[in-house]
Amino acid sequence: MEMIITTANKEGLLGSLPHDCRRNILSYICPTELYASYAATSRLCHADSLDAQLPQTKFGEFHVTGRGETEINMESLLERISHASFLNAWQSPRSHMKIVSHERDGAVVTTKVDDLTFEEMQVQASSLSFGSITSLDLSVSHCKHGGELNRVLPRGITWLLSTMMPNLVELDLSNLHGGPIKECDSISELALFNATNCPNLSKVVWNNRIGGGYFLRGRDLKTLTNLRELWADNLRCDWRYDKLFAPLLSQFFDENSIIQRFFFFACNEKLERVSLLGGRYVKIGTNDAIEFPQMSLIRFVRNTPQLRWFRSDLAEENVRMLS
Repeated sequence: MEMIITTANKEGLLGSLPHDCRRNILSYICPTELYASYAATSRLCHADSLDAQLPQTKFGEFHVTGRGETEINMESLLERISHASFLNAWQSPRSHMKIVSHERDGAVVTTKVDDLTFEEMQVQASSLSFGSITSLDLSVSHCKHGGELNRVLPRGITWLLSTMMPNLVELDLSNLHGGPIKECDSISELALFNATNCPNLSKVVWNNRIGGGYFLRGRDLKTLTNLRELWADNLRCDWRYDKLFAPLLSQFFDENSIIQRFFFFACNEKLERVSLLGGRYVKIGTNDAIEFPQMSLIRFVRNTPQLRWFRSDLAEENVRMLS
């Protein structure tokens, strides 16, 4: 016998369930489905979607490009952020911000060439703050063939977001590439989220990062004075991304190097939880990705005094030796 489900009997079926039961079921639905699909089904469903105890109420998406835009226009972006309706939408209990529309066909969009100067942005952004945001997700989709695509975030975006989130605790940059960083350059993806802008930032997730070996030194991470947790699975250190520091890769991976370095030596003193599963590096002058040597992983563990948990490709015998 065929049964036709209408809005009326669907509401009746849902209404027969206890409210706590419905809330528990709804907690597994992604925010987009909850608000765009479920909430539009009936009045009961709409009321359910507004339940303050649902974890999705803490989640929100922020479009950094406007409708029809193919690049980030910082002037129009600041105008949208400054609007009262936008500021009201990002109050408590909303605490997780997911940045969207910053990716096109696998590549990260760029900012408009003739956009605002840094000084002009600074004036407009000085009064803006999203104090309820504790988690920021800047990640893009994983792209296996994204080596030739631009997957580096525009500095204007990272600067703007870092200055507006004084209570940020978690930051996700997964699948983005790390730009070439010079020794004297402090304007990087992570250095902008420093202790001055984000004093509470304690967890960074940067899985599938592709970039130069400079990242392994930890100088950018050092600016995050409260950093305790780092996830960098499938990290790929490629000498072609910052050729200035390419010769220094041997200090991390070559047993015969005169200078022996361990990962994140500039910021490792406070690290407690680290994941480096699937780490690889590209030796200078080659194109082949090689797994992080066991001795490099061992050296990191032995030189990180507060380390409590470490996930990596350490062999079982080496894990037992270090236990």
